Amino acid sequence: MRVLSGPIGLLLVALAVSGCGGTTSLKTPSTAVQRAVAGRFAAAVLRGDAAGARALLVGGDRAALVFLVQRAAAPWRNQRASIRLPGRRTGVRWTFSYAGRRTHRDGRFETERGDLVVFVAPSATGAGVRFFGFENVQTRFSTHHDAQLLPSNR
Repeated sequence: MRVLSGPIGLLLVALAVSGCGGTTSLKTPSTAVQRAVAGRFAAAVLRGDAAGARALLVGGDRAALVFLVQRAAAPWRNQRASIRLPGRRTGVRWTFSYAGRRTHRDGRFETERGDLVVFVAPSATGAGVRFFGFENVQTRFSTHHDAQLLPSNR
């Protein structure tokens, strides 16, 4: 048993040192390419295009990430948000400020603003989105009745 563990251990160390299975052989994309990919992803999510956003993912077949993209894009499917381009860059992180209003059938609406943060990574096609998240989200809920109320004399 000891004879087998030695060669196997050496093989594992050799694979770890060589970076087998990693992305070390992929080139880091230029800033312009990263900006373009991150901007297209943010625009796709904020216009409700889950399929378009999914196409820009590095791991587009990972179920959890696909679910998160669908969930983030769903509220914007029929309503749009405005997005501030170009995004602000910090390392591999691109931040896009957005604002939008979602109106519901019963007259209530919500105004949302915040930042969509997109993490870009090298991929076989040049660059792709590794992960994303929302920061500083502020949602204001209201109804059509709020606009019709008159000031009180109290």
